[in-house]
Parts: sequence; C-alpha cells; structure tokens
Amino acid sequence: MAVSYAETSRGSSSFSWVLSCASLLLSLLALHISAQADGKLQQADSLYQRYRQTDDQGALKQAAALLDALQQAEPENYDVLWRRGRAYYSLGDDAKANSEKLKLFDQAIQSAKHSTDVKPGSVEGHYWLGVSYGGYGEAKGMFKALSLTKNIRTEMEAVIRIDPAYENAGAYLVLGRMDFELPGIMGGSKKRAIQEYEQGLKVGPANPLMKVYLAESYIDADRKSEARGLLEEVLAAPPSPGNPEMRDAKREARKLYDKNFSK
Repeated sequence: MAVSYAETSRGSSSFSWVLSCASLLLSLLALHISAQADGKLQQADSLYQRYRQTDDQGALKQAAALLDALQQAEPENYDVLWRRGRAYYSLGDDAKANSEKLKLFDQAIQSAKHSTDVKPGSVEGHYWLGVSYGGYGEAKGMFKALSLTKNIRTEMEAVIRIDPAYENAGAYLVLGRMDFELPGIMGGSKKRAIQEYEQGLKVGPANPLMKVYLAESYIDADRKSEARGLLEEVLAAPPSPGNPEMRDAKREARKLYDKNFSK
C-alpha cells in the first residue's frame, strides 16, 4: 500500500517531536549535572577556606576527595582542574615525608597543567602550576629546582599578563623569592627581587608577606631604614586569626626585626 504524503508528514512531525523532547531532557539533565557540580565546587571551596583559616587537614583532604570525584566525572572541567591542583599543592606543602611531597606535588602539576591546556587564557591554572613546580623542585633537590626555574617564571609571567592582582599579587611574591634566593650565576638577581616586590606592593598593597620579604631585601641592600618601617607596619597591624598570610607575616617580621633592630 502506498503511503500518502500526509501520513509521511505526520510521521516526520512525530519523529521531530520525539527528538525535541529527547533534546530537552538531555539539556535538563546537563543543567542538573552542572548544578550538582557547582554545588560540590562550592563545598570544596568552603572546605579549602576552612583549611586555610584553621589548618584543618581533614577539611583539605575532604576537598581533594570531592575534586577527585568531580575530575573523574568531568575530566575537562577547568574549574575542577585548577582547584584540584591547588588542593594537591597544599597537601604536598604540608606533607612530612619527601616521597609523599613529590607524589602530591606531581598530582598538583598534572591537574594544573591540564587546566592550562583547557583554558590557556585563565589565571588560576597558571598560578597553581607555577607554585606546584616550585614545590616539586624544592622537594626534589637543588638541581631539579634549578631546572624548573624557567617553568616557574613562565607561569608567573603568564599570571601577571592575565591578572597581576591574583592571590594578592602572589606572582610577584613567587618571582621575588626565586630571584632573591637564587645565586646570580644561576639566574637570580637581588636587585630584580626588590623591583618585583615593589611592583607587587603597588598591585597588592595589603599583602603582608610582600612587605616582610621586601624588608628582607632592603636589609640585604643596606636600606635598613626602609626595611624597619615595613617590619614595624606589619608588626603593628591588628591580629587576624582567620588570615594565615598575616599570621605568617607577623612571625617572619618578628624574626627579622629581632635579628636586625632589637638592641
């Protein structure tokens, strides 16, 4: 029996309707999955902030486990990848055994590097990749650290191009520490370190560690009056229990001040 044009049209319309419904259902499912992921990312961020404020290692491990599960479900999700790099860098930084540090820093590098492949123009991946290279090199030893200085500088320069204020101008702090600590024959420059710290304070004037490390560089350059002013500024700042940077800065400022200015 011949099929009429009208019957064909009705069949085609029904098929189109089914496709539309399926497409709608898939879209709703994708939105639901995305909303779930966003909720878990917020949870991971809350756990990470608790760790930063209270040094709660359990919270950091929970954040890492959440991000592991999200990364398995969405391996190309930039927001998951860079956060996972941050979490594993922090785990590595806190680890005691050198072998454990290397394992965790390697995880951080892999995740952060993947994030820069997914979104090369976003700042977070470059920053956490750079600091993870630094952690890995320090744990591996001097020669490996030296071999990674170019990688670290490349990532921090990318951060400065994209968003110099990220992590309270943290890229300038990383570059300054590297240039201050490395011998000149190995690419370091104490003069350049001062320039990096000074520029960092212009971008992130509230960064207390930047002030302390600039003061250390000023002392080395025999600019003790300027150094003393910076250290007194940090020491006079009100205590901030929920601010780990201020806590660390006050501790380091006290050491430098007592060593160089206490009678």
